[in-house]
This record gives sequence, C-alpha cells and structure tokens, in this order.
Amino acid sequence: MRRLPRYGIERAAALLAKLNTMKKRTSTSTFVFQRLLGTLLLLSIIGCTEPYALQTRNFESALVIEASISNELKQHSIKISRTYRLGESGPTFENGANVYVQDDLGNTFDFEQQDTLYVSENAFAPNPERAYTLHIVTSDGTSYSSTPEKQTTPTPIESLTAVASNLGELPAIQIRINTSDPTGNSRYYRYEYEEAGRFKVPHWRNKYLAVYPDNDDDDTFPELLLMDRTEEAETCYKKGRSKSIILVSTVGLAEDRIIDYPIRTIADTAYLINERYGIKVRQYVQNLASYTFYKTMSELSSTGNLLSQLQPGFFYGNIRSDGNPNEKVIGFFEVSAVDEKVVMFNYGNFFPGQLPPAFPSECKFDTYIQDVLEPGQFLGLQLIERVQENAVNYYETDTQGNYVVVTSKCGDCRLSGSNITPPWWQN
Repeated sequence: MRRLPRYGIERAAALLAKLNTMKKRTSTSTFVFQRLLGTLLLLSIIGCTEPYALQTRNFESALVIEASISNELKQHSIKISRTYRLGESGPTFENGANVYVQDDLGNTFDFEQQDTLYVSENAFAPNPERAYTLHIVTSDGTSYSSTPEKQTTPTPIESLTAVASNLGELPAIQIRINTSDPTGNSRYYRYEYEEAGRFKVPHWRNKYLAVYPDNDDDDTFPELLLMDRTEEAETCYKKGRSKSIILVSTVGLAEDRIIDYPIRTIADTAYLINERYGIKVRQYVQNLASYTFYKTMSELSSTGNLLSQLQPGFFYGNIRSDGNPNEKVIGFFEVSAVDEKVVMFNYGNFFPGQLPPAFPSECKFDTYIQDVLEPGQFLGLQLIERVQENAVNYYETDTQGNYVVVTSKCGDCRLSGSNITPPWWQN
C-alpha cells in the first residue's frame, strides 16, 4: 500500500522534454535532484545515478493524454496536450484532434472538442463484456491508439467511516474505508477524494458598502451606498481534492478485502472541520497494467531508492503512435469500475464541549470619519478606495453616522471559500 504524490501530468511532461539534454553536474545536491525527479510522475529517462543540470536546448515535444472512462452512464472526457518548456506558463492544448473510443465489435463513441477537453458526444457506459480502444488522430494526421482495455470488476465500497484518531500528538479524525470482492478478481484499487468544510465568518452583516459609479470613466464623483445583500456571504465551503493518488493492493492477502484503510487524517485544530465537514471518496478498481503504471510512477518519484538503482528508459503507458512506435507518448487509457461514498460529521460529534478551531484570519476594525481627520481615523474618500480594493466590509454605523468596517475576510466568506454547496453535500 502506498500513496503516490500527485503532481500535474503536464508539469511532469514538461520536465520529460528537457531531461533528454541533461548533462552531469556533480555539485548539484542529491536532495534537489530527488525533488526534481519526484515530479516526474510518468517517466524516468535517466540511465545513471549522477545528478543532472536542466538544459532547455533541443526541446522535444510529446503528446500527453489523460484518458479514463468508468462504468458510469455519463459523458466521459479526455484531455490531450503537448509538453511545454520549463519557464513557459503551461501546456499547449491539442486542438483539432479526431478522438473516438471503439469496442471490439466496431461500435464507435465519438468525442468532440469543448474548450480544453474532448467530451463524448453522447453519454454511455462501457459493456463489461467488450474491450475498448482509444484512437486519436491529431490535426497533422498522426494517429495514436491504446491497447484494448476491458472494464474491471465492479466492487462496491462497503463502508466509509470517520473515527477518532491521532495525528502525531494531536487528537484527530481519520477517514477509513472498507471494501471487499468475494470473487477475488479486483485486487488493485485507486482512491481519490473531494472534501469540503462548512464555515461561517465571524463578522458578517446583511448589508454591504458599494461605490457608485464603480468605474473611472464616469465624471460623477463616486459616493458610498449601503446596500442589502442579495448573495450568500455568511456561510461558505472550503473545498479541496486529494493531493495524492492512493494505491492499495490486496495481492498476497488471503482475501480480496481492504479493512479500515486510512484515506484522510485531519487534526482537531484544522479550521476545515470547524463546523461541519464532508468527504466524498471515489474508488477505482484497476487491472494489473494500470496499477503497475501508477505503482512505477510512485517508485520513480520516491526519494528512498531513486538514486540507488539504475533507472529505466522512457516509461511508456499503453498508448503509442501507430506509425512510429519510438515516438514518446505520455499517458494511460483505462476502463475502470467506480464506486463512491460520502461521510459527514460535525465538530461537536467528536469533540463535545470543546471550542472549535478559531477563525484563521485576523479581524481588524476601523472607523471612517466623513468630515474630520484625526489620528487613527480615516476620511470618506479613503474608505471608497478601500471598498474598491475589497479590503474592508461594512460592520455597523456608529451613533455619529460614521461607518465602522472590518477586514473583508472576516465579513465575506466568499474570500475564503465558495458559497456554492457541493452537489454531494448532506445536511
């Protein structure tokens, strides 16, 4: 069982394109070198154990493919891009490609370009009896295809629980998963999660300050208006995703069963669980080839033995160029059986009577005097500027008609999270 650091696939691809031109430099620290290779999720192309210095000459473009379809009835998506040079802003999306998935009976599922993704024109769920092949023809006519892949065994998650635990010396909540396949055909599992913590800002008010007019093109002198809020700004959700790909194998065990495997551990001091917390875990059943692909990425990115062995050549997935088998292609096409579960809890469920974690931002109050400037006080024009900068939020109006304001993060939750409830959230 291991956790695989999940860095951007395009970033790893970018580094691949430079490593072919690396030269030895013995003064480079082993630590820096290990961290560099730790980002190479999909490959290792170094043939010795000496540290290297990055060079950017002779840049080599390679196709990067992120392609996974599940047993869910939905429109599936595939991402295709190109490697990019270190120092460039990001990957180049591969425009104008012809993308389709075909089963072994000749049934074709076409994908169409939508922004930076290729999305299936129609929703479909793979037939577990059929084998599927990904085909890509780029705009220059170069064709690529994967090996035929069959859907893995559907295996439901038996339970997802939150239990009291520890994180070092701190009390914590641990999210644990249980699953099993009585047939013994699954064996290889990958997990990802989405999480969200609901929170409230401490100094929300149902009114806010607005500047009118709100642009510099109008000749009218700007003024402040006190408006009623029409959007949720008191209660929001701090959202996140797994930063690791979690791999679990039951090979070698008497049963194809995972018992109380820890997916996530959160200390009791984390503001994420201040009020109510939820996590949705997705389980992907893999085959040996896809599991080996991710496992190899994990081993190449680990610091424990990266420099103690000779590294292999370019690490291919299951997608190749049809006309040039030596062309470097990065990615793996898989057809996975997927299941998911959600678990929710309130802070008080585990820590009754204990004060929840404090709001993480410092809240400062200021009073803005409209007519007189005194030490520690501010003119109305200055308040207009701070409102335009979204630096402060309205708190109250004092007995003299002056505005008291508070640091924006303390009065508007949208600056620290999203006011959109996750679709899987349970109250």
